[in-house]
Amino acid sequence: MKVEYMTFFMELRRREEKGREEGRAEGRWVTLLELVHDGLLTVKEAAKRAGMSEEAFRKLVTR
Repeated sequence: MKVEYMTFFMELRRREEKGREEGRAEGRWVTLLELVHDGLLTVKEAAKRAGMSEEAFRKLVTR
């Protein structure tokens, strides 16, 4: 029982951390999108800072 609980607890922790990481990444993308919209960054620059291709970044813009 103790091993099952610890395994379950570790899986919950892993999923929580993954959710936090995804939230941070999405927040970073939103900030970059706003900077592009405001004309402070080009799509190319924003894509580079996001670590993705221009095409992938443009897909985020059209969501």
